[in-house]
Amino acid sequence: MLASQSPLLAAPLLTLRQLAPGTSVRAVNSGYVVAGSFSSLDETVFPPRARFAGSYWQVNGIDAIAAIEHLAEPRKSPRPEVGSIGHMAHVDSDWAARLAAPAADLAIVGTSSWLDGDFDAWITRASDSLAPSSIRDLLLPDVGPVATWFTRIYSSARLSEQLPLPADLRCVILDGFGAIKHLGEVDAPVVICILDRSVADDTAAEIVVQLRNTHGEPVLVREDLGWRAPAGVEAVAFTVAL
Repeated sequence: MLASQSPLLAAPLLTLRQLAPGTSVRAVNSGYVVAGSFSSLDETVFPPRARFAGSYWQVNGIDAIAAIEHLAEPRKSPRPEVGSIGHMAHVDSDWAARLAAPAADLAIVGTSSWLDGDFDAWITRASDSLAPSSIRDLLLPDVGPVATWFTRIYSSARLSEQLPLPADLRCVILDGFGAIKHLGEVDAPVVICILDRSVADDTAAEIVVQLRNTHGEPVLVREDLGWRAPAGVEAVAFTVAL
């Protein structure tokens, strides 16, 4: 998520001048992310004012704005903070643009209630004086009436009803057997399967190993990916032709 490319957005006033009434937009100011239908731009006043999502907004207070797909109703969320990890990855300089036009190309499939608990965790760097980063703010899951999101969340119990997954996803994380059993139906450039090796049922692991043995080309985790699994974690990687 932190390595994703930042969107290139025009200045808010230039963008607003080009919008047709009725276009859905997402705007970011110092405190909020707001999404809704654009109505009008008034440049007869100073500073200029724009009306969208049912309210008037001073254009000079908008940090970033982008046209988006149609929303059924306006949405407003507090602007998330990047925290320690976001500053480490240098996404703080273009954070507003990322919030206004997120790639939203990551999906996580798992047990919704368990994932929601994981999102409430915090991470930081040792000896960092900056505030920790909330995993929820870094991933911005599409849960509830949020105004912007980086990550789409799918319940493994209902995944079969939502297949095939959107074609613009670049990475899909399958958490647990309920999600991994759909591995053969998930087409994405990167698919990560999280296995719980403490359970007696090895069905999920068998699905992954069978795919590797029948269609996979091995990838060396340390040499090719440059990643070393932490203590207590085992990792295997391979490629499969799409």
